[in-house]
Amino acid sequence: MLQNQIQVDIAFLGLAQNCSKYLPKFFDVIKDISLSKNVEVLIGENGSDDYTFEVIQKNIDVNNKITFVDTTFIEQFPDRIKRLALARQKLKNYLINRNINPKFVCVVDLDDVLNENFNSDLINDLSIILEKNDDKYFGVSLSSKPYYYDILNFESDEFPNKGLKQLQNNRSIKSYNTRKKYIYDVQKSLTKKNSFECISGFNGLCLYTYKDFIQSDYFEDNEDPTPEHLYLNRTLCVKTGKKILVTKNLLRMPQEHKPLDNIFLFIVEKLFKYILIYYRKFRFR
Repeated sequence: MLQNQIQVDIAFLGLAQNCSKYLPKFFDVIKDISLSKNVEVLIGENGSDDYTFEVIQKNIDVNNKITFVDTTFIEQFPDRIKRLALARQKLKNYLINRNINPKFVCVVDLDDVLNENFNSDLINDLSIILEKNDDKYFGVSLSSKPYYYDILNFESDEFPNKGLKQLQNNRSIKSYNTRKKYIYDVQKSLTKKNSFECISGFNGLCLYTYKDFIQSDYFEDNEDPTPEHLYLNRTLCVKTGKKILVTKNLLRMPQEHKPLDNIFLFIVEKLFKYILIYYRKFRFR
């Protein structure tokens, strides 16, 4: 054992923006898990216009296992995927540079995916599954209801991830049929499955073995970066020869990711998103 290493059971890494109403649930679960396990929590936050930072700081004041990691530097980059990759990489680097040596790393979104079924029993169950199947899986993730949603970071032998980033960025109405085939129909197909293997999956939460997690990075220094979880997991799959297990445990699908069954709903959804973008842009002017 190396000297000065901080030995913990699970390290939680999460990014927070405008999620103040969901964070209390997360911190309550962390408190519950801490009754039986040694944990460390690293949270990056930037750009919130609600009370996200204040909620984080309030919990840091009463729990020395929670650390705030400043990720405001990412705001200089216009590409959202690059921002997320750099922020997640900073959390990962912080974990390593501080000599925190967990058995597992839980990467988790801190928004409304935590509304249902995120609890200490879930984390314990995932830890047991991963520990028992360490020879086959470097991580274990979750499905969601009513549909599996995170197709951008998903890849399997059955559903290779080719051009999905460009497709999601295509805002034209003409893209609907292609989106339906490669995004919405895949969401529905994955939802019907029980537990299944994949090359890459996140869907709001993924638990990794630390010894595997540190073999890859989130950030791809590229003009057109790959979605961060997809890049990390593809590399881990190649390096370890293992995959991710997606279990039937269910988180809640964020509503903005729901499959759109017809072009009318697609148009309405696009209009709503544009209105929301402009509302947030001019809210505080």
